Amino acid sequence: MNYGGGSYYDDNFGQWDDMDDPDVQDFYHRVQRESVVKTCEGCKQTVRLMPQYAYCDSCATKIERGYDL
Repeated sequence: MNYGGGSYYDDNFGQWDDMDDPDVQDFYHRVQRESVVKTCEGCKQTVRLMPQYAYCDSCATKIERGYDL
């Protein structure tokens, strides 16, 4: 999702940087095409995630930092 001014964010990886790089752009667009609507197992929000992911970026970051969800 582009929030204007070149800022890209999605539920899989959060903030996307280096969007001037064609390889990053290609990967971003592939992730967007393959993402499906799911319920995050952490926050229970409806999000768009890759089919193999269970947690949104926000919850995954919390888990990585040692928080209990």
